[in-house]
Amino acid sequence: MTDNDGFANNAQPAARDALILKLTFGLVLITSAACSLYASLDARGLYDDGVVYLVSICRREWFWLFDQRRAVQVLRQAPIVLLSKYSSMSPFQRGQVFTFVLLALPPMLCALCWFVLPRCRKAWILFPLAFLLIGSAPTAMEAIGEGAIAASYFWILLFLFLFRTRSIGSQRLFLLLGIPAFQLHEGAFPLTGVLLFACAMRVRAAVDRRERIFVAASALLFVAVFAYQIRWTAYPQFPGNREDVLRGLMRFEFLYVQDHLNLPVVTAGVAALALTAGVILQAAQPSRTARVWAQTVAFSFALFAMAAIAAALLVEQAFSPFGQLQARYFPVFVSAALGAAAVLLLSFRVPHRLWMQPATLVILISLCAAQTAADIAASRRWHAFAVDLRSRLANAHGLIPWETTLATGDKRADLNWRLMAEESTMPLTSIVFAPSSRIESIVDLPAGMTRRLVDPEKPDKLPQLRGVDYTPYRSYFHGRK
Repeated sequence: MTDNDGFANNAQPAARDALILKLTFGLVLITSAACSLYASLDARGLYDDGVVYLVSICRREWFWLFDQRRAVQVLRQAPIVLLSKYSSMSPFQRGQVFTFVLLALPPMLCALCWFVLPRCRKAWILFPLAFLLIGSAPTAMEAIGEGAIAASYFWILLFLFLFRTRSIGSQRLFLLLGIPAFQLHEGAFPLTGVLLFACAMRVRAAVDRRERIFVAASALLFVAVFAYQIRWTAYPQFPGNREDVLRGLMRFEFLYVQDHLNLPVVTAGVAALALTAGVILQAAQPSRTARVWAQTVAFSFALFAMAAIAAALLVEQAFSPFGQLQARYFPVFVSAALGAAAVLLLSFRVPHRLWMQPATLVILISLCAAQTAADIAASRRWHAFAVDLRSRLANAHGLIPWETTLATGDKRADLNWRLMAEESTMPLTSIVFAPSSRIESIVDLPAGMTRRLVDPEKPDKLPQLRGVDYTPYRSYFHGRK
């Protein structure tokens, strides 16, 4: 056999793997876009505080920047600000666009990593893809959570630092893009820690003065970012949010709550174990033995993914909106673990074959199918809830007592209401989801609730939104008085 024959034999598997990698990358992005579009049809992103953001932006017709996450807020609010100022779209239509932006922005940012990576390093795109499927998918119902967008921005910074910052121009660009990290998310300090870890590993390999200056400047920048994030984590603007997150973690509410299971968390956890097992097998076993075992692990996970798809579509208890809300920091945690692994693998020049293998792609593709099914099931449930809400609003006049909405005799509708109707935001949700622009009725807050984002018993102080007419509601309300 000649050297050219050997080269051809090696080139064929490499070309095949490159093609499968591109197909996997495209599959994850296309399914993410499709799920985002499907969820936007019924404005699923308005679940929980999503409707508060939307109404606040529509009322101001400008950005609602009230916390230390301004970089994320600007990215996701910009389209709604433009629509509010220069279009006649209804609040619900803007909610549809808002939903798509919230859900599509993390995959879009991760897609930029493909172009950041050099041609010979495209295999590293598996790390952001794993983040999307393991870290972001389990919290997709809580689309308003900032963690997924912050983590996606982190991947761009990390890949720029690892693969592209060799020239003066690219180093300046990286430092410039690092400045918004101050305003990404105070809870993103683990991601900043990974960037500092990358700086520490790179300084060991610095060969000239310019390189050392750049690494030192990067380290100083991220030390400042880390200190800023820790300060706001220790002394949060809203202490109750931190307590909610800690309670959700300590009580495993991100996994199981209200007799419902957050299935995407389970699927993601099993996938993470399967991926880890594949890497360990490749490192510890002879090549042929490792390949057989890795294929066995991949096949076993594919069977598990099929069961997860069936459960997502058929089992009522496999859907947990509140569980996904409590998992909203998963994007940060998962990205920190994957990012640290990427830094170590690159720094110690671990061969690609340990993690870039057909079994890995099979696991990711199976995971993509399972998470897609779960997201479709969530959108279907939200659609049923939205239809039921509009029906209740259309068949009532004036103020609807909260207590009358809890037991209507329709068990399915009442269950959806219990899972997805947020007490404190329901008056705003009633306005946005109203069957027409003329508001006939609004669901009241529960008796005794102290958190009153808007008081439906004061119709003259309801948020003034372009295209929304409160005249019928005021008439019914004052007539009752």
